[in-house]
Amino acid sequence: MNLANLPLEWANYISIIGFLFLFLLVWLIPKKAVYEDAPDQSRWRDIRLWATILIAIQLVIYAVFN
Repeated sequence: MNLANLPLEWANYISIIGFLFLFLLVWLIPKKAVYEDAPDQSRWRDIRLWATILIAIQLVIYAVFN
C-alpha cells in the first residue's frame, strides 16, 4: 500500500483523530497534578480547560477547510 495513492482528505482525518486522542490524554492528567503549584484552585488555572479550548479551535479549522 502506497500512502501517495491516498486522497488528500485522509490527512485531515488523521489530524482530527490525532487531536481527539490528544484531547483524551489531556483529561487523563489528574486534577491534583494540574493544581500542584497553583496559589488557588480557580477554574481558569486548569490547563486542561485551556488545552481543550485550543484543541476545539484546531478541530473547527480542520473541519472548515476539509
